[in-house]
Amino acid sequence: MVITSVDNAKVQEVAKLADKKYRKLSQSYVIEGERLVRDAIFHGAQVQSIFVAESAKGKLDFADATIVSDRVFAKMSTTVNSQGVLAVAKIPQNELSAPNGNCLILDNLQDPGNIGTLIRTAVACGFTDIYAVNCADVYSPKVVRSAMSAHFCLRLHQTDDIAKVFEVASKNTILACDMGGKNIFDCKFTGNVALVLGNEGNGLSSYSRQKSHDTISLPMANSFESLNVAVAGSVIMYQIYANTK
Repeated sequence: MVITSVDNAKVQEVAKLADKKYRKLSQSYVIEGERLVRDAIFHGAQVQSIFVAESAKGKLDFADATIVSDRVFAKMSTTVNSQGVLAVAKIPQNELSAPNGNCLILDNLQDPGNIGTLIRTAVACGFTDIYAVNCADVYSPKVVRSAMSAHFCLRLHQTDDIAKVFEVASKNTILACDMGGKNIFDCKFTGNVALVLGNEGNGLSSYSRQKSHDTISLPMANSFESLNVAVAGSVIMYQIYANTK
């Protein structure tokens, strides 16, 4: 049976997940694209349902997938050039607890592309936990696409309680990234690190500045003042990874 009505209850539920408030209410989010859906299944994400566009059903083989017309799939999709498959998964309910290794603290980041890139790099560098404090929703479609399956490979914590995050991460060396800090390439690390990255426009919050154990930075040639937070954070995470593995 092919669902052909955009008013179908299942279709409406998926479409509503484009809204942050509804994702929070339902504790569910959308994963779109063949690779991401297959990775979600492989890594054991709590996939609740899978939908395949009618025009793609001959190319995509997913057990128990619901087939929908292309017009209906377009109603559910948030991408311009869709591959014709999406899944709905439960948002993991990770308790706000101590990290299992190196971790990342995102302090009021708002750009989905930056957040997704940092999640992806954190996985590549073996970080175990990310604490998103007053950030854009880490389960928004843009963040999920940017992270390229990294959501399934570490623990993500969303909260507005930065004091609690610093408390649970306090056994790690908490390093804030800011201009004027110690040159990251001169630093050696013993034990696990918690790297704090601040807002794209305003930098670190006053709390992060005051409570971090130390401040580090990237050296800049030609009197250059700053890098995009995702670029800077990625370079620093690789340096931490190289010096703590």
